[in-house]
Amino acid sequence: MSSNYLMVGAGLSGAVIGRHLAELGHKVTIVDARPHVAGNCHCARDPDTGVMVHIYGPHIFHTDDAEVWDYVNHYQTFLPYKNRVKTI
Repeated sequence: MSSNYLMVGAGLSGAVIGRHLAELGHKVTIVDARPHVAGNCHCARDPDTGVMVHIYGPHIFHTDDAEVWDYVNHYQTFLPYKNRVKTI
């Protein structure tokens, strides 16, 4: 049975849950105060350089869970990255 859902917020959680519900056949409407999806994970291409810029600061996606890694890579290709913090 299909249901109607209203997601308030198109950030990471709202977008992922909304898409999952839609893939299950539900009708989903997502609203957000900002004119773009992805919340604080939003990136945009700089028109002068063509470089992707992290609008709200740098992002590092970290997980040790293979199931989570496989899930996110189903929708977007992530490159492995090891964050090394160095202090003095």
